[in-house]
Formats: sequence, C-alpha cells, structure tokens
Amino acid sequence: MLRRYSLSVEGMHCAACAETVAKALMSVKGVRKAIVNIATERALIETEDGVDFRALASAVENAGYKLATRTLTFTLDKPLDNEATQSLLRSNGVIAVEVSQPEKSLPAATLVRVRYIDGVISRNEIQQILQSLGFEAQPIEVSTPEKPTAEEAQTAWRRAWVGLAISLVVMALTMLPPLAHQVWSGWLAFALTTFVIFWVGTPFFRRAWKAALNLNATMDTLVSIGAFSAYAYSTWLLFASNLAHHSPVGHLYFDSAAFILSAISLGKGLEARARAIATSSLHQLVRLLPSTATVICNGFEQTVPLAEVQVGDLVLVRTGERVPVDGLVVSGKASVDESLLTGESEPVTKSEGDEVLGGSLCVDGFLQVEALRVGETTFIAQMTRLMDEAQASKPAMQRLADKVAGVFVPIVLLLAMATFLGWLILSGDLTKAVIAAVSVTVIACPCAMGLATPTAIAVALGRLAQMGILVRNAEAMEKAAEISSIVLDKTGTVTQGQMEVVAIWSPKFDEAKLLQIAASAEQSSLHPIAQAIARETSKRGLELLEIADVRSEVGLGVTAKIVGSRQVGIGEKVATAETNRFSDFEGNEVFVGKVDEDELENTIAKDWLDNGWSIVGVWLDGEFVGCIALSDQLRPDAREAVQRLKEMGIKVFLATGDKPQVAMLVADQLNCDGVLALANPQRKSQLVRDLQKDGERVLMVGDGINDAVALSQADIGVALATGAELTAQAADVLMVTSKLTVLADFLWLAKKTKQIMVQNLFWAFAYNMAALPLAAAGKLNPMIAAVAMALSSITVVSNALRLRKAVS
Repeated sequence: MLRRYSLSVEGMHCAACAETVAKALMSVKGVRKAIVNIATERALIETEDGVDFRALASAVENAGYKLATRTLTFTLDKPLDNEATQSLLRSNGVIAVEVSQPEKSLPAATLVRVRYIDGVISRNEIQQILQSLGFEAQPIEVSTPEKPTAEEAQTAWRRAWVGLAISLVVMALTMLPPLAHQVWSGWLAFALTTFVIFWVGTPFFRRAWKAALNLNATMDTLVSIGAFSAYAYSTWLLFASNLAHHSPVGHLYFDSAAFILSAISLGKGLEARARAIATSSLHQLVRLLPSTATVICNGFEQTVPLAEVQVGDLVLVRTGERVPVDGLVVSGKASVDESLLTGESEPVTKSEGDEVLGGSLCVDGFLQVEALRVGETTFIAQMTRLMDEAQASKPAMQRLADKVAGVFVPIVLLLAMATFLGWLILSGDLTKAVIAAVSVTVIACPCAMGLATPTAIAVALGRLAQMGILVRNAEAMEKAAEISSIVLDKTGTVTQGQMEVVAIWSPKFDEAKLLQIAASAEQSSLHPIAQAIARETSKRGLELLEIADVRSEVGLGVTAKIVGSRQVGIGEKVATAETNRFSDFEGNEVFVGKVDEDELENTIAKDWLDNGWSIVGVWLDGEFVGCIALSDQLRPDAREAVQRLKEMGIKVFLATGDKPQVAMLVADQLNCDGVLALANPQRKSQLVRDLQKDGERVLMVGDGINDAVALSQADIGVALATGAELTAQAADVLMVTSKLTVLADFLWLAKKTKQIMVQNLFWAFAYNMAALPLAAAGKLNPMIAAVAMALSSITVVSNALRLRKAVS
C-alpha cells in the first residue's frame, strides 16, 4: 500500500537544491515518488509501508539539507524500558527518544521527549502508541517545529548587512586612486575580505561542499566558486607582488569577492521574506486555532491545552474567542465569523443543533460546543493538509523548467571554464580570464527558474483558500486556465439542496390551518417533502395535532387520523380565535400525498405546475381540501455566477435528474447554454464526454457522491464539501463556501496565475540567456553580476505576489 507524506525541507536555495533533495529521498528503499518544491520548501513523497524514515532523514542530511522535525514531551506513569523505547523508535517518523529523570515537581513521573518528522506522525498517534505499550502518557509541552529560530535568521540577516558594509570599505580601498596603490590598503582589504569570506561565506561553502560530496552542483556551488576564485586570485596577486618587493600590480578584486557573498546573502534574505509572504496563507490557517480551550467538566470550567481536548468534551466559547474544535452547539447562541475558513463575508448565527468549525471567531454571544473533531481531523487540519500537498505538487510547466534547471549548473560551470580558457588563450591576460569566468558563475541564476511557477502557484492557492476554494494539486490550476465549458449539477449546487414551501391553497381553510393538518399527518416522516412542511410549520409557530393510525404508502403519501378535541394556537394573531377548535375534525382521516393534475384543473394551483413546483394534496375523509407547493430554490447568487461565467466566454450547461419541465425552468432562469434532464450519473458523465469530443475543456460542478463519475470524467471536477467531507471527496477542487460566484473568481485567477507563470519563466530564461554571453564576453563586473543575480529571484517572487490582490 502506498502512502503520501508532505515534509518540510530546510536549507534549499535553488531548483538544483530541490533536485538534490529529490534524489536523496529516492535513494531510500521504499520511496516510490518524490516531488520537491523550492518555493514552499516542501517535499511530497509516496512510500511503501515499512519505509525507514530515519534513513530518509539521514539521506537528506547527508545531501546537505534537513527535514523539519518536532519535539513532544510527555509525562509517563512509570519508567520507559528499553523494549518500549525500541518499539517507539520503530514507529513511522520517530527519529529519537530521550528519557529524563523525574522532576522534583513530578516525583512519580518519567519525562520522555520524542523527536519526529513533521508531517509523518502526529501527537495523538504517538500518545496512542505509548498507551498501547502500557503507559499513561500526558503531553506537557506543545509540539513546536524545530526550524531555524528567529535569532538564527536574524544572525544571517545581520551577517549580510555587515558583509555589505565591509564590502563598501574594501571597494574604497581597492578602487579609490589615493588608496588603491598603497601597500597597506591591499593588506587591509585582504584582512577584511578574509573575514567576510569565512563569516558570510561559510553557509555557502558548507552547502557547496556537501553537494560536491554527493556529486551534485547547486547555486551554492556557483557562488562559492565565483567568490572564492576572486578572493584566491587577489590573494595570489597580493602575495606575489610583495614577494617581488614592489607595490601590487593591477587591480585587486577583494571587493568583488566580499560583495558577491554579501549581496547574494542579502538577496536570498529578501527572497526568503517574499516567499514567506507568498506561502503565508497556509501558516495563517494554523494560527487560527487557540492554544488552549475552556472545557466544562463536572459543572466547572477548566482551561486546558488544546492538545488535551477529546471528542465528546464540552467546550465553552465566549465573545471574542475563537472556537478551538469542530463541534456541535448544545446550548447558547452567537454570531460566528467563518470568513477565513469558508470565504463567507457575513457572520452566521449559530444556535443549538448547528455545527461550528474550529478557528471561527465568536463575534457576539456565547456557545457551549460538544467536540466532534479534534487534532488532525478538524476542518483546519484537513484544509492545511490539502493546501500543503497542493503547494508541494508541480504543474507540467514547472516540470519542464526543473529539467532545464537540473542541468543548468553543470552547463554554467563548463561555460565558466571555457570562458577562462578562451580569454587566457586569445588574450593571454590572466586577470581578464579569471574575472570573466567569475562573472559567468555569479550571474547565472537557477533560482529564478526554480521559483518561477511554484511561487505563483503558492500565492494563488493561498488566495483561493481565503475565498473558500481548495485546489488539490497544481496541475488543476494549470488546467483551469483553459476551461471553456462548465456543467452544473442542479440540486444542491445551483439550488439550496432542500425543498421549501412556496405556496398554500385551500377552498375551506386558511393557509395556517391547512399547513397544520398536513404537518400533523407528516410529522413522523423523513421524506424531504415532509421535512420541508415541518420546517414551515415550525417557522410559523404552529402546534401539531395529535394523530394516530399513521400509514405510509411509498410513492403516494401518508394517511393518519386526527385524535382528541382541543384548542390549538395558529400564530399569534389568531391564537384565541374560535376557528382554532378542531373538535369537528376528531376522528377524521387525513391523507397528504400525490395529487393528480385533474384535481387541480379548477383551482388556482393549476398554474403552479408551470412553475415546475412539486405539489402535494390534502384530503379530509376523502374530500380534497387544498394543496401545498414546494420547490428547491435557487441559491441567491446563482444567476450572477452564471452571468459572470458567460461574460468570460465560458459556456454553461445544466445537468439534473429532475423532470424536463423543472430542468428547463431552472435553465431558463439561469440563462444556461444547454440543459440535460432525467440525467443519472452515467448520462451526466456522457454529457461531459460529448463536450470533450467537441474540443471543449470541461469543468464539472456537483455536490459530490452522486456526481462522482462526471467529476472524474471532466478535465476538472469541483465538488461542494463540508468540513467532515474534505478528505473523502475525490474531486480536483473542493468548494467549502456557499457562494457560487467564486467559480468565476477561481477561473479568472487560474488564467492570471498562468500569465504570471509564463512571465516568470520568460524572465528567468531571458535573463540567463542574455546575461551569460555578456559575462563571458567580459562586459560585466562580478559585483554587478552578483546584484543582478539577487534581483532576478526577487523580481520573480515579487511578480508572483501580485496575485495576492488579484481578486477583491
């Protein structure tokens, strides 16, 4: 059985780095597939059961990089023996287990720290493993990612700026006429540059060396060779001239060596910050959940870490707090803002019986919520996992760019060598040969090619998630830009998905009384029509009558007898009216069910058929006393959604299992280009195939299960899904918002994303194609080359960031 994991990788700087990590992952037995995304620094892998994840982590580390890990600390009720430790180490993803002596504050407990690969195993799973081994395990520290700390990142940033300042001093020492020919200035420049080389350059040299040990070449290889070549050549000139007892001959290039490392370090820092912004939507989701929850236990409130909340716990949420878990409201009433989860702009009112999502904000009121899903099963966790996997995937355009980037660095190294030999042979000038070769290695930028498409994809996916659209893979984004036709399911997609009472008619009673009689007979039925009548009765505040001898006839309706003689209230205005007495109806038999068109001939209800409404009749002791019309209403924004799609030049078709009359009515209301009625799943799929045969790129939108065949057949399948259904759906795209207009936003953003991807790739390739010949021809100073290289990556990422505000 194959399993998929999305892992965080640290230390990557270019597409060649990503390829190196991918090769390292694939070298481990049991790994069947590895896709590494430089923009998101994620690796999406497929493995067989039993793969050794410690070997996986070692392979990545030996290649010069690192898989992100987390550490959990538990208290155990008894010491962890060697056998249990080994069992824990054999668990997927567990890297190390450290047992500590009991603390004074916990005299009966043993502390155990478990380090594991983020994305492979979860806190709950580790706790369950410990419990299965016979230990009572309680987490006392929240899991935190073991990534470079803010202090380390700040140190790297400070190194770049200090290196840049020193570079300017070195530049003055080697270029200003009063100083350039002084012996002491050359030695001072040497000392300062040596400091920069080994302080700022060490990370580059370390990564380049590890890559070389694995017979790989990356951006770090190019930068290291370029900077160290300029440094070594200048050092040789300095020592040679002083050994000859005269002032330095020619220009010393210490300034280039120092500036190359400092400028590129600064550029990588700016690029990293831009990439963090590009992928920030994913991290924002995780931060929505609070770290603690208020749990009601034995009537008392208790604040506990979120990790300790279990399914079934009763959680209290007050005004201004975020809901900590997915759950069911058992009491209270509140306005809840779910905009960051579903894209719904307006707060929704939640009361008893409603479901709430973890991470949503309680704007006003309070709720008592029974936890239904916690930890990795929550809506946020599922969204995060889907976005994570989508951002780690690659579209076809990126796979092509990666193939080029994979051979780019070796080609540049060969070009640099050819440049050096060419200048040396043709001109005999060693200085020109060295500087031209250095410029070639520094100007080349595989980073821009590696970041061109994944950064755009990451930004677009994050923006779509904010609107309530979850895209499973990057390829779907690429395909969405080419969509020319859309097939919409009717029930539950363009309509609300449930029947509603739209009209009531009776020649003998008022509307409320007829509705009350019908609802009383139907009160035990689960049929959608019965449920709709019950909802309308409840909405009007009507009290149901006592009934007996209930009989249900499939396809016909329900028969029951009215029991008792009592006064009932029908709405506030007529609560005491004499007509409310039902003593005359005691013992009468009520039938609510299918009505023949002939019985509507002499009633106003005959016009209802033209509206495509479903009509049920009501009989008392065999006498027809009225009828009720029901309809599945269009979503409020359905017409606007279709209109926007058609304005984009996209054809819209409606496919429904409903009868032709209803299908035509809905299609006319929406102004669809075509309609298919009486459509079972196979006929819907055939409609998609027929459109594809005509050359159309088809997107199918349905509510999931009964549309699965058509969703799979379409170029892109879009399913409407709730929090509990996210991972169960097999569609390419999941809609967790009720707003249909986001379909147009999705397709427009997909087109815009493709434009940005093309622009980025063009810039990346054009930059390298133009810059490399200029460098080889000796037309570029190494310092200018370093700035150009840094700016090329920043430009690509900044262009992708424009997608964050592409849809308002």
